[in-house]
Amino acid sequence: MESSWAGDRLVGELVRRGIGGAGPWHSARRVAEDHLAEADGDVETAVRRLIGTHVRLAASSGLLTSLGGAATMVVTAPAGVTGLYLVSTRLAAAIATVRGHDPADPVVRTAVLLCVLGPDGSELAERTGIDLQEISLLAGLRRLPAEVRAQLDRRIGYRLASRAGRRGVLNLTKLIPLVAGPIGAGADGIAARSVATYADVTFWSRRSPATSG
Repeated sequence: MESSWAGDRLVGELVRRGIGGAGPWHSARRVAEDHLAEADGDVETAVRRLIGTHVRLAASSGLLTSLGGAATMVVTAPAGVTGLYLVSTRLAAAIATVRGHDPADPVVRTAVLLCVLGPDGSELAERTGIDLQEISLLAGLRRLPAEVRAQLDRRIGYRLASRAGRRGVLNLTKLIPLVAGPIGAGADGIAARSVATYADVTFWSRRSPATSG
């Protein structure tokens, strides 16, 4: 029961801060728009640069201090874990945004969280009744009743919280700022790139390949 509650809180914070931003930690929409502008409207160039930016962030030992006190998390799992979750969530949501999907759409948000879970996310989607061999993840999620998708969100949170718990104890009793701590740079960079791979497949482009001007 406690793990489920922890998962719900973790999902809520990732949506609020990982997608919505907090203080110096810009929202997925803002980061997507910035990268798209820098790429002169070229969608795929913007996606590649987004991936590079976030893989470097995930692998950087300076990541946590760059988030600052404004990016405090309710879930005080090891700082490296929550930092990686923030980076991964924003990365997937920003890729979705660049490709023309609305990060405020609950279906898109569920898909983002499934991307953060990687292979576990695909497994959960299929166990919920989405045949990924026959239909895209987004299309399958849109066919689910709202209550079923809400249950899926809870399962995602449980998996994320359990994964974090394996690397340290979850403490949800108070807000504690993310603090600098050791991050497995290589492993976290690989993890972020894996999330990007799932997001790249999940969020097909709704824009033309280049939309300058």
